[in-house]
Amino acid sequence: MSLRSPTAILAVTMLAACEPPAINASSDSLANRLSVGMSPEQVSAIIGPSQFESTSTLVPSNTCLSYIYDEAINAKFVHAVYQDGLLVSASDRHRVACDLG
Repeated sequence: MSLRSPTAILAVTMLAACEPPAINASSDSLANRLSVGMSPEQVSAIIGPSQFESTSTLVPSNTCLSYIYDEAINAKFVHAVYQDGLLVSASDRHRVACDLG
């Protein structure tokens, strides 16, 4: 079977569709304006300063910064995960600060 066959192309497309997006956020937190590859300073310029930081004990180059938003109702957090100082993923609507353990 050739890798260019319609079946192979469909399979690769379906696998890619199963992966969650790197930035999965709403406009409520402004995190939908973030892009993979941003620095913490660039992220803070868009959504404000982070309040909590968690560093992975297994992979010290991985850090998660938590940003509080929507404090009037119930505080929610944006979790922004960085690898080697660059944003690799972000999501919002979390009820607690991130913990990479």
